[in-house]
Amino acid sequence: MISKHINYRFYRIVVLALALMLFIPAISIAAEVTLKWDRNPESENVTGYKVYYGYSSRHDENYEFKINVGNQTTYTISGLESGQKYYFAVSAYIEGYESPFSEEIDCYIPKSTIDTDGDGDGDGLADDKEITFYGTDPNNADTDGDGITDGNEVGYWGDNWNDDYDGDSIINLLDPDSDNDGLSDGQELTHGSNPSVSDSKPLFPIMETGEVSITHKWQRIEFSKYFLDPVVVAKSLSRNGVNSAILRIQNVDNTGFDIRIQEWDYLDGRHIFETVGYIIMERGSYTLEDGTRVEAGSFTTNNTSSFKTVNFKNSFNQIPVVIAAVVSYNEIDAVFCRTVTNGTNGFAFCLQEQELNPKIHATEEVAYIAWEPSSGTVNSVAFEINIKSSISDDFQRISFNQTFINSPVFISDMQTNNETDSANVRWKSKNAQRVYVNISEEQSYDHETDHVSEAVGFMAFSVQ
Repeated sequence: MISKHINYRFYRIVVLALALMLFIPAISIAAEVTLKWDRNPESENVTGYKVYYGYSSRHDENYEFKINVGNQTTYTISGLESGQKYYFAVSAYIEGYESPFSEEIDCYIPKSTIDTDGDGDGDGLADDKEITFYGTDPNNADTDGDGITDGNEVGYWGDNWNDDYDGDSIINLLDPDSDNDGLSDGQELTHGSNPSVSDSKPLFPIMETGEVSITHKWQRIEFSKYFLDPVVVAKSLSRNGVNSAILRIQNVDNTGFDIRIQEWDYLDGRHIFETVGYIIMERGSYTLEDGTRVEAGSFTTNNTSSFKTVNFKNSFNQIPVVIAAVVSYNEIDAVFCRTVTNGTNGFAFCLQEQELNPKIHATEEVAYIAWEPSSGTVNSVAFEINIKSSISDDFQRISFNQTFINSPVFISDMQTNNETDSANVRWKSKNAQRVYVNISEEQSYDHETDHVSEAVGFMAFSVQ
């Protein structure tokens, strides 16, 4: 796909698709990024290429760095800082003329958790500390075989890593079942129970909800709880700005995730602050004490042409509310996941770009949380899960049945596909009793924004 081109005199300068490979040495806090791009089809007219990169998108300001790489189509940039996001683009040039930038790509360099003294098993603990301090095996990432890597286990136990909760003369870090209840520590953490308390029951996972104000710039959200395999979902945006926009999420790990607003491709990309609710849950299928079923999972897809079915791990008692979100950033075109809830065994999904675009997109990861309509309290958090039918492009009121002391965290998504125009849910005027929502269409193809009624599923949680 040609991203940019110009014509000067009788020369045609073209920069084709830009690709990126990330290499992070195991014992270094610096990283290398290798850029590759297609050679200009009229290569005899091209003198060379220039690589631009910096800390901000070119939509915000000029790139900080420029490198003339000559007439080659691959280049490695070294010495990049961990914990930093970079933006990259390439141009072609001939004498006196330079093409516009290629399509921009970005890359987040993960923070290094590897000790510079060496970490042979990649568990996040330096080999010499495993041998001389913790007593773990530097050649085995999970010394006690409980399903938690040694580094993650040290992170979970904190100062109590060398305690012995069950009195069996094996410290917590080296004990696969620290409370001696027959379940490994990894099983208990994954299913939300406490591996230091023998009678804790894994009825529901560790869960975290919250709200955040974001713009078009990437923002890191750090978890306040410990997660082994988190599923992150965030939807939908408030309606402070008039431009249509969606959410993008990337770099989900067991410490947090990155999030930003992305306007549709036909707009300028800048967006004012909006509020969005999010929920984090350990991957798996769960049952509340009253029998309500919940599931958190993810899948990868590049499906844009039609709706396909995702099967639940376990069947539900009734059709659940499904909130799904794209949690990768493998292509820069704005995209979101449209869902249809149509049964107790699964749901249908389809990736959608703006209406003007062809129906094609790179493979992305999609996370989902499915929760049967219900209300109550779980892990000291009041919640309400429900569906409101007949929501159109006009703002309509959703009244909460659950009693919330303050304005709750609100997460919502369409559950139907009654009209195929690219659109998503937006909300305004939220308080402890109600919120107003509508279906917001984008206008890349035409100017009309009328939308037929859709069913909107929502999840509301008291502020933690």
